[in-house]
Amino acid sequence: MTRSAKLTGVVLLSSLALLPGARVSSADEAAYHVAPLKGITLAVGPKRAVGYYTNAGNACHLTLMLADSYTEGDKAASEPVRINLTVREGTSAQVDALDGSLSFACASGASAMIIQPVQQVAYNAIAK
Repeated sequence: MTRSAKLTGVVLLSSLALLPGARVSSADEAAYHVAPLKGITLAVGPKRAVGYYTNAGNACHLTLMLADSYTEGDKAASEPVRINLTVREGTSAQVDALDGSLSFACASGASAMIIQPVQQVAYNAIAK
């Protein structure tokens, strides 16, 4: 990918972050309710996600871009990944990253999406 294409991607992701909507900065915070077509900015461990959802056919259609957080001069950042999910009303879906997860639940009538950071805890079975 060319340098200008990468820069364009960063600018697009940054502009979505400026849209009004929900902002989740750590896994310690509570759930957030987001209206359709409102921009969301999310932190999933060291990854950053921006996106929005639309409602149609009693379902929430989520579009999310997931990428490493950007720092000036960082040449090791990975390419962003686009995630499209359809979550039916009354159900939920989860997006997992290496160091965290996000749960997306679609409210009745797809009138809102509830976003909940999920803290992952490793299980270690100790042999007796």
